[in-house]
Amino acid sequence: MRRSAATTRENHPMTARAVPVLMYHHVTPRPGLVTVSPATFEAHMTRLARGGYRTITADQLLAFMKGREALPPRSVAITFDDGYLDNYVHAYPVLKRLGLHAIIFAVTGWIGDGSPRPYAGGLDDLPDCPDHRTCKRLIEADEADRAMLRWSEIEMMSADGTVEFHSHSHGHVRWDQLYPDPAVRLAALREDLERSRATLTARLGGTDRHLCWPWGYFEPEYQSLAAGLGFESQFSVIRGTNRPHDNVAAIRRIDTKERPAGWLARQLFTYRSPMRAGLYLALRR
Repeated sequence: MRRSAATTRENHPMTARAVPVLMYHHVTPRPGLVTVSPATFEAHMTRLARGGYRTITADQLLAFMKGREALPPRSVAITFDDGYLDNYVHAYPVLKRLGLHAIIFAVTGWIGDGSPRPYAGGLDDLPDCPDHRTCKRLIEADEADRAMLRWSEIEMMSADGTVEFHSHSHGHVRWDQLYPDPAVRLAALREDLERSRATLTARLGGTDRHLCWPWGYFEPEYQSLAAGLGFESQFSVIRGTNRPHDNVAAIRRIDTKERPAGWLARQLFTYRSPMRAGLYLALRR
């Protein structure tokens, strides 16, 4: 018996053909490199929530890319790199209020202890959130606490399910520049990744299997070593979208900008489709 179109759609619901991954760094009133303002971030997230997007976890993205799990058509992953204080002060309350989920790749060697600081929406004065260049200077001056998250803040964001945390290495270095000898380089890389993973396990429990490469730089040997340590997915800064059976050792992302929510909506429309994404990337070359 021939089935109606309605019956076919009911038995075979639409699923995502590709999942875009957004990449943020800073959400702060201080304009500059890799930064969006709190107003722009709120506009971006509000557009996602009102547009029916589902923000997924790193595990869900991995399962989708391995062909093990179907996801709704408007699925998207929100990622932040490094673990800056402003992620907690300005981004976290927006995500929590809108019921969205995000992934922060933290540099574990830059995270310190101390009580949680105020975040936007409360009655207390907010801590200063430096711009990107100032954050780098503070880290180099051994004053990372003024720029980065604390473990208490990470635990708070993790406990309510709003944010999950994974490795962005322990020291955030370019091993190829520090260690000319390949054997020494890989040994240093192994030690760093093992330390980062052990730190996350000690603080948050579980075993981390998701890694984001510092500077977006990796070599084939890096990817093999990380996979051997148990990092099943590896995030890059390569622009593009992610389909089932794509390479999970080089997950593609979209660099966000200080642009209106309409710009973000157009980006997501493009990268939800492998065909549209391919044409768009070809035209950008």
